[in-house]
Amino acid sequence: MTRIEALLHSHPPPADAASAAEAAAERLARAEAVATEARAAAALAQMRAEIACAEAARLRAAANDQGRALAEGEIRLASMEELNGRLRASEAFTSRLLAASRDCIEVLSLDGTVLWLSAGSAAVLEAGPDDRILGSDWRAVWPEPADRVAAELALAAARAGRTGRFRAASPTRRGALRWWDVVLTPIQGDAGVVERVLAVARDVTDAHHAEEQQILLMQELAHRVKNILAMVQAVATQTLRGATSLEEAATAFGGRLIALSHAHDILIQGSWAAADLQNVVEGAADLHGGRGPDRFLIDGPAVRLGPRSALALSLILHELATNAAKYGALSRVEGRVSVTWRIVAEASEPWLSLRWQEAGGPPVAAPTRSGFGTRLIERTLVHSLGGRASLTYPPAGVVFSLSAPLRAVQEASA
Repeated sequence: MTRIEALLHSHPPPADAASAAEAAAERLARAEAVATEARAAAALAQMRAEIACAEAARLRAAANDQGRALAEGEIRLASMEELNGRLRASEAFTSRLLAASRDCIEVLSLDGTVLWLSAGSAAVLEAGPDDRILGSDWRAVWPEPADRVAAELALAAARAGRTGRFRAASPTRRGALRWWDVVLTPIQGDAGVVERVLAVARDVTDAHHAEEQQILLMQELAHRVKNILAMVQAVATQTLRGATSLEEAATAFGGRLIALSHAHDILIQGSWAAADLQNVVEGAADLHGGRGPDRFLIDGPAVRLGPRSALALSLILHELATNAAKYGALSRVEGRVSVTWRIVAEASEPWLSLRWQEAGGPPVAAPTRSGFGTRLIERTLVHSLGGRASLTYPPAGVVFSLSAPLRAVQEASA
């Protein structure tokens, strides 16, 4: 039974109708008040429930936000730790890289003062613990005035935002002279203004010496080419002067150029510094029937010839062999040529004594006019070597004799 029903039945109906009606109205009013109170209580309970739900939702959202913030903070912290680890690894790698470099790497102020240098620079400069580099004037390490001017110009270019470069010699801290290829580049700040200068110097001593050697070789080559051309011109002139026809001149000139070519081959094998006398003689023999004992007898000690002597002697031996093939011993099967040489003492110094002797050929008679070989002997061997030479024509065969100081024969110039 509800509370309203209880109120309606809690009082028995009065005897008369009026009293019954009043009692019923009173009970109905009390019942409506109770109903109103119940509805208010239910509404209040519902409101409290809704507030509780809303608060629970707010607390859950706040908890979720706090969790997300905490998670994001942890992520950011892990990222920063990872970034710092990478930065430390990068710095360590850069430090090892600079230490391993064989370049001298320095940072300069705009006036040329050394502010920083890499760890490997001290080893490159052969600097000890007592050598003061930081704070020193970078331009002072270049001893030559012209090199200091070049360094100042390169520094000025870097200050102006350009790249400066020069090559100069400078000693290490232990006094060893080195050649350096130096590059200066500007280091700009945030505003684009040059604040520092990066100076990188590389040791190019070996390359510089190689370039100097190359220049020397080119100069030597030019000198030798001029001498060769002068010799070829002289051979051509003398050949044309003594020839009776163009065909004869062409044949003689071609043979003489071949003799020169063989002599050059021998000199190249000796790096143009020297040629072995036996190789020169054998080269002439190869052009005229070979060097076997049935044609050429070649005998003598090892003697080094200078380039000038090797070329001249090759031409003379070629002329002798050519004449022997035309008119002398080599024109007959039974003919022989003996080429021998010895080192003898004369005037308190060693001399080279060489002899060419023909045998087994037709009877020999002296020519009516001097030929190329005679003029070559007189103008080249005798005058250049300071010795003496003779070319005789006994009936048994031509004899050529040469005597010259060994030092002149071995002279390196050509």
